[in-house]
Amino acid sequence: MKIKMHKESGQALILIAIAAIGLLAIVALAIDGSATFSDRRHAQNAADTAALAGALAKVNSHRNADDSATTWTKIVNAAKDQANANGYNGDLVTSTVEVYNPPTSGVYSNCSDLHFDCNDYVQVIINSTVNTYFAHIIGIPQTHNRVEAIAKTIEEDQNFNFGGNAIVALSPTDCPALAAAGTTDVVVNGGGMFSNSDCTPSFKKTTCSGTIDINDSGGGVGGITMVGGYQINTSCWDPTKATLIPGGSKQLSFPPPYDELPEPAECSTAGSYTVTGSGSNKTATLQPGNYSALPVSSNWKNMILNPGVYCIDTSLSVQDSLTMASGSTAGVLLYFKSSSVTNVLTVNASANVNIWGINADNDSSLSAYKSYLMYFSPNYSLSSAQNCTINGSATSTYSGTIYAPYCNLKINGNSGMTMQSQLIGYTVDLSGASGITLNYDSAPKTVWPISNQVGLHK
Repeated sequence: MKIKMHKESGQALILIAIAAIGLLAIVALAIDGSATFSDRRHAQNAADTAALAGALAKVNSHRNADDSATTWTKIVNAAKDQANANGYNGDLVTSTVEVYNPPTSGVYSNCSDLHFDCNDYVQVIINSTVNTYFAHIIGIPQTHNRVEAIAKTIEEDQNFNFGGNAIVALSPTDCPALAAAGTTDVVVNGGGMFSNSDCTPSFKKTTCSGTIDINDSGGGVGGITMVGGYQINTSCWDPTKATLIPGGSKQLSFPPPYDELPEPAECSTAGSYTVTGSGSNKTATLQPGNYSALPVSSNWKNMILNPGVYCIDTSLSVQDSLTMASGSTAGVLLYFKSSSVTNVLTVNASANVNIWGINADNDSSLSAYKSYLMYFSPNYSLSSAQNCTINGSATSTYSGTIYAPYCNLKINGNSGMTMQSQLIGYTVDLSGASGITLNYDSAPKTVWPISNQVGLHK
């Protein structure tokens, strides 16, 4: 009987062949996959720079006052030229380059959303084709990438003034951001009110005591414009005195898009003063300069300001009076440095305040501060807004812009306070027991220049 011997020679070749296929697949994945991912990164960079180029063309076209057709042509050409410079020529074979303003997909394509203006965004989508080296052996001759980028534009406006509204609450979320409480009668001449909050109520007045009377610059009935909704007592609201306009504006970005004023030179020089009187009822006459806080002493019941810039590190408290020096024609700027104190400004209810803002016609070196009366340099790093409270009397007058973008600005009119001002606060509460008259039509006018700005948003 013969015994058959089974030889295993040759099986190694089969295993090697199988292993070679697997190795080839790994090599294909490494090479073709790397090429695809490399192209994706490159395409994303190209889309980013193309979107920025289109956005820059848009703001420059706005500066040139081009019509909409010319602007659109410049946006498309700039974006596609930049994509082409990065290797994506949009030949419909190796790549396509799509440019949109406003975007056609994603969050910023919703032009009815009040949180943004869809026309401020330029979208670039690049589709690219990558030929494979090894994957075509298994039926994958090409891979494809799709990337997109969105750039935001902020167009130049050298005369931005919050739409000419006399009272502005900048908070994007507070409920309410703008309120009228107590029994105060509020009269606004020459401008409306604006609440930037998207909530309901964005504006609130639920008491029947006190009225709101807004007269626009044309002599008609002015309005209260808000991003969100309102809460009022409908049984006593008089629409012939003020119009409610919910959802009447796109929300302003916060922090705002303009640059804050630079710190005045006076902040580097200590202020000086003389004091008269005795005991706990003294009068201080101040010269411009830097002060840690005002009053310097709690015995200063009255403060008299000579014209110029007063730089305050922390807070101002007015006890009996704050007035201009006798015979003064030029005004003052009360510049509050960025700080973390809770109560930045407090004016007592019985205090007599009679001050007015910078008149640059008298001193050209102060032109940057023209029309400002109080400027609160914001500390946006704080978890909550600071407090700025003005309690007024019939003898109190304020003339000039009060700019407090991160202050809960509370105006209490106790005996009929008059202001020739524009009030800008984080929130604004008009309350008290008597009346406030704000004459924006005769107030010194302030503008906040906005420069052209572009940036990637996605």
